[in-house]
Amino acid sequence: MASELHETIFTAKQERHKNLFLNYRNLNIFPVELLKDEGLQFLERLYMKRNSLTTLPENLAQKLPNLIELTTVSFVAYCCSSQCLQMFDLQS
Repeated sequence: MASELHETIFTAKQERHKNLFLNYRNLNIFPVELLKDEGLQFLERLYMKRNSLTTLPENLAQKLPNLIELTTVSFVAYCCSSQCLQMFDLQS
């Protein structure tokens, strides 16, 4: 599963995807590969439904400056700059 996740993120960086689907990956922590380098600065939508995340990185807004939608479930609160995340979906 880890290699599949790595390949998905690598492809998104190489092909400059604006949307990234990481739903149903059984993730317990936010993938650090998403915040490495500058490869995903163009990412606008990150879908992470049905994982087991409890926190998000504090530097998420800095590392993904074009992110306007983060769809996830399983944690209570996260503060981010309004210009970074215009929509924060906590629906399952």
